[in-house]
Amino acid sequence: MANPIPFDRLSTLRLQGGGNKAQKPALMQILRKLWRRKGLILGTAFFLLLLATVAVFMLTPLYTAQSLLILEAERLGPIDVEAVMAGMPSDAATIESETEVLKSRGLARKVVHQLGLEQVAEFNSTLEPPNLVSNIKSFINLSIVRPIVGLIAPEDPSAVMINPQDQIEVAVVDNYLDRLEVAPVGRSRAITVEFVSENPQLAARVVNTVAELYIVERLDQKLESTRKITDWLNARVSDLRRDVETKEQAVEEFRRKANLFRGERGEALLTQEVTELNTALSLARTQRSEAEAQLQQVRRLSARGQAASSDAVISNQLIQRLREEETRLQALVSEYATKYAPNHPRMRDATAQLSDVRRIIGNEVEKVARSLENQVAIARDRETALQARMRTLKTELSAGNSADVELRSLEQEATAARTLLDTFLARFISTSAQQDMVTKTPDARIVTYSDVPVDPSFPKKSVILFLALISATAVGVALAFVLEMMDTSFRSSDEVESETGAAVLGHVPLLSGWRARRLGLPNHVLRSPNSIATEALRRIATGITLAREDGGNNRILITSAQPGEGKTSIALGLARVQAAAGQRVLVIDADIRQAKVHSTLGLKAGPGLTDYLAAERTLEDVVSRDRHSSVHVITAGTTTVSSPQGIFTSERMRSLLEKAGQAYDLVIIDSPPVSAVSDALLLARFTSVLFVVRWGGAPRDVVISGMRQLVQTGSHLLGVVLSQVDPKRHVQYGYSDSGGYTTAVRKYYAKA
Repeated sequence: MANPIPFDRLSTLRLQGGGNKAQKPALMQILRKLWRRKGLILGTAFFLLLLATVAVFMLTPLYTAQSLLILEAERLGPIDVEAVMAGMPSDAATIESETEVLKSRGLARKVVHQLGLEQVAEFNSTLEPPNLVSNIKSFINLSIVRPIVGLIAPEDPSAVMINPQDQIEVAVVDNYLDRLEVAPVGRSRAITVEFVSENPQLAARVVNTVAELYIVERLDQKLESTRKITDWLNARVSDLRRDVETKEQAVEEFRRKANLFRGERGEALLTQEVTELNTALSLARTQRSEAEAQLQQVRRLSARGQAASSDAVISNQLIQRLREEETRLQALVSEYATKYAPNHPRMRDATAQLSDVRRIIGNEVEKVARSLENQVAIARDRETALQARMRTLKTELSAGNSADVELRSLEQEATAARTLLDTFLARFISTSAQQDMVTKTPDARIVTYSDVPVDPSFPKKSVILFLALISATAVGVALAFVLEMMDTSFRSSDEVESETGAAVLGHVPLLSGWRARRLGLPNHVLRSPNSIATEALRRIATGITLAREDGGNNRILITSAQPGEGKTSIALGLARVQAAAGQRVLVIDADIRQAKVHSTLGLKAGPGLTDYLAAERTLEDVVSRDRHSSVHVITAGTTTVSSPQGIFTSERMRSLLEKAGQAYDLVIIDSPPVSAVSDALLLARFTSVLFVVRWGGAPRDVVISGMRQLVQTGSHLLGVVLSQVDPKRHVQYGYSDSGGYTTAVRKYYAKA
């Protein structure tokens, strides 16, 4: 058994604001908390699930019908005018736009009128029969809402009155739109149309009608758009045609005035002539350069006697033949020279022929040189003439450049106008040719018509009930944790010792069975001396004995923080247990305001403590004996005391306690709660204190405050007793001191 906490140490712990703090709960502790609150959790879950079940089965079932539209991939607009007008929207934006069209109020009105939804009570609340809820709403609207609105914003006499039928139509359309859901399917071109109604047939008719009216509306829009674009193209083509004619006439008129005629290749004649002349001049210069080069070569070689080797001479066919004849004659002369003498006739004849040929070659070379000189002169004259003509043409061309620039500008304008006219004319012809086909072919189609739904889409009873079960269980768990967090009472020895630093001498369990509870703890220890409750009192008595060895006396003051902690039952039960063990025991009822000792023991109210302290009775007169044990008792007494503080601090009270301590082995004093009156604090100075804390009873702060007051008086605190412990729940809490209530240990105790 743990030793009692000394006053100096106790004052430094939780009683003075310090103390150990409990560790954070582990997973097992959390599970144990949930397990011990399982009744609350299951009860909460069952109750909320029952409410949810009733609510689900009271809900009006709703049916959802669905149809599927798909926008054609080839063309989403009425006609393809991308080449005519820029700004064709992106595909995703177009699908979003068509989704909004399906949800538009214009289409909604058409559906409402075609199906006559204004005559259906589901959409027109004015057709619903009056009921309690509608009557209450009408009363509130007429009696409260309208007068308040009239005071805040008075009606304007000049305001236009809205037709009640129009108001009904607006309300019906709003109800229709609230039940309509249109959404694209992923990244596809498909669009789903859903409608919710209490009538499955009506839901299917609505979505199918929405899809069909949308197709019809798209065809009408395409027809109107095509007509407008065709008219616009026609007018634009007429304007462009007139513009082209005007610009082309302006070009021809300016060309005529400026004499800027074109050739076959489209160039101006003057420019063409300059180009041709420039080419001829380049050719003349080339020819003149070649002739001069040949002439210079001939003259240079002639000066060295090598004129026959020039290119012009070599290329002359006559000279080539003469060269061949010269070669032959020279060979012949060489042959004759070996055979004949120089004066031989054949030798002289051959030599004369060779000289004639060489003379002729010289004459021909001279003719070639003179021919080259003539060619050079002709080439120079021709080049000079061409240069003179070029200068004349350049002068004329420079004068006509400004006019040509203006002409080109006019030609460009005419060409641009002609190109634009051709483009619009081609588009107009294409649009006119495709008009019938485009306007009769919808760019959306219904992929799936809705069937009449069989099962309601709301409420999903199984899903709702499953979610309700989870939610209800979560609420139960939350309540359990809230109650655990709000529970600031002590439930184990560890908590008491951790928070206060005081030792726990034992637990006193709740009595099981209605018979045992009716008898009470003091009588139970007599009827069941081997029960778990009796053994708990013996353990407390042992703890008191061991604690007294470390200091203190045999006068034990039993008190608590609040009433109802069980201190009187523990005091009398402990007294009877110790008396049965052979000790002389005296019980003093010091709770003079709420005396219970005499009634619990079955004694009559008579002279007691107050009578003795008032000196009206002797000690022998106020001491009585328990009829069922050897315990002696001093009851509270019958004398009214005006100042309890005075009698409890008197010398007569001190003397009584000293005499009782000498005459008895154990003196047990049942005192009032500390938080109620100060009687226990006064008596604690002369006694050792046993503080009773009810399991799951007073808040910890209240208990600690009461113990702090005792410590501050200098009292000797033997320890704490946990009373009215629920064994089953204590085991469920899994505290370290719950081993005494397990099934294995309970075999040692007799059944109550």
